[in-house]
Amino acid sequence: MASEKEADLAREQHSDFLTDLGAHGVTIDEVKRKGEKSFAVVAFFEQKPDEVPDTLKIQSGKRTLEVPLVARVTEKFKPE
Repeated sequence: MASEKEADLAREQHSDFLTDLGAHGVTIDEVKRKGEKSFAVVAFFEQKPDEVPDTLKIQSGKRTLEVPLVARVTEKFKPE
């Protein structure tokens, strides 16, 4: 289970990686994983890439943590 702070850190550390995968937006949100509430990084794609990891690893002090990653397919925002 990841806290909001940990999910935000994962978003910061991995935003370039997710952009390289084709994400047009990256945010954090509360999700349910295995029946437990957790915060996750949510990446928005126009088309889902072939391989998207289930988690993103971050360093928090001396600990390595895994933050859930959710891939969502949605159109890219177009200003009117």
